[in-house]
Amino acid sequence: MTTEGTITLRSAARSHTGLVRKNNQDSGYAGPNFLLIADGMGGHAGGDVASAITVSRLADLDREPSGEDALEILRTSILEANDRICRGVAEQPELAGMGTTVTALLRAPGNRFALAHIGDSRGYVLRDGELQTVTHDHTFVQMLVDEGRITPDEAETHPQRSVVMKVLGDVGASPDLDLTLREAHVGDRWMLCSDGLTGFADVDDIARLLTDVSDPDECCRQLIDLALAGGGADNVTVVIGDVLEGTVDTVQGNSVGSVHVNPQYAAIGTNTDAEEAPAETQPHYGDGDLPTDTVPLQAVSDSDKQEPTAEVIPPSQRTATETSDRDQPTEEDDLDADDDEVEKRSYLGWIIAAIVIIAIAVGGIFAYNYMNNHYYLTNLDGKVTLYRGLDTTLGPIELSQLEDTTDIEVGTLNSFSQDRLRSSIQADSRDEADRIIENLRQEAERSGGVSGNVQDATSPSDPAPSPPSSRTVDPSDAITEESQ
Repeated sequence: MTTEGTITLRSAARSHTGLVRKNNQDSGYAGPNFLLIADGMGGHAGGDVASAITVSRLADLDREPSGEDALEILRTSILEANDRICRGVAEQPELAGMGTTVTALLRAPGNRFALAHIGDSRGYVLRDGELQTVTHDHTFVQMLVDEGRITPDEAETHPQRSVVMKVLGDVGASPDLDLTLREAHVGDRWMLCSDGLTGFADVDDIARLLTDVSDPDECCRQLIDLALAGGGADNVTVVIGDVLEGTVDTVQGNSVGSVHVNPQYAAIGTNTDAEEAPAETQPHYGDGDLPTDTVPLQAVSDSDKQEPTAEVIPPSQRTATETSDRDQPTEEDDLDADDDEVEKRSYLGWIIAAIVIIAIAVGGIFAYNYMNNHYYLTNLDGKVTLYRGLDTTLGPIELSQLEDTTDIEVGTLNSFSQDRLRSSIQADSRDEADRIIENLRQEAERSGGVSGNVQDATSPSDPAPSPPSSRTVDPSDAITEESQ
């Protein structure tokens, strides 16, 4: 129900590095007036930096709402965070390309919430026992779903499901935010999360935990356990806020993830005097935002549309000097010129042929090395089976070969892992494939949930492969105190 009184949020947040990635690029915040999730991207180029910069800037919004336009405050604050990320790249060029998703919920006057969203993190609200999605993914596969080219089920296993179309950061365009005002209903439970949860846990299981677990902090912990049990191949961050009527004693808001582990990142990009790259190295495309791979056509006025013409002087008007100055080529000169042209074309043909042969050879070597070092796991006769190569064919040619058949029964794995095996789990090395097999074996042996540590533990190399199975971790260490 709505209320005429004052509302507040009883909130909590937790973050976990996951079972595969080596660092946490997520950042989150939970307070009595403000919830925020930022999922950084850019790998070693600085996804953890981008998310930390964003949360450190936006956390200042966690205050009692004033009479100002909450949507405008949220919009300008996010744009300032975007500017800070870009200044960070100017200060440290090695961070070029870093970016982050943003989903933020801010208390607004009149017992409403201002919601801002960009990227593929998600916002949900549990109202009257029904879980509703309140954000729209800015991803390539969601665009295909919107256009009717694939179904939502097909999007879940699409090879480009991780391609994000809109983000905050150093991406060559101003952020295109989704901004909405939402009514506050007492009893609602809001959840913001990174795709490390929704990518590895079924939405029905998420809804069940949000309904059954009343304490926000405990609910965050169990949701992270759920994602880890589903493979945990990505960072996972969960922020929950319960809408309460009246004022409550609430401790200061919580920051989790990269912004907590790396507080020094908050200072990056704060220097407004940071030098820009030299003007001559920056292509200028005119006013407005333009994609980085396009250049506008030059404007042409009506007076410039005439075809270029060459002035031709009739022979009768040519002077004797002009005529005598022209060299008259002889037949012998013409023959010599033809021979030279034929010789040049012959050399050019040999050069082009050599370049093509070299390119084919190099491409063949590269393709062979890639296939020889690429592996994938799949379901063969009910067993987890390892192949070397690519999970495809080139006409009648198989591009993979059987490497190993394990003793792991696919039927003993959870449904999420079984679905992954049906579409094949990719690995970029034999070590990575063995690690995934070991995780699946542990899952088969335990056939149960995962509990463990929610801190930034060192894990195998980044980027993550398709999800492995769970291993024992304790999710208690996320610096995720409840705000109330």
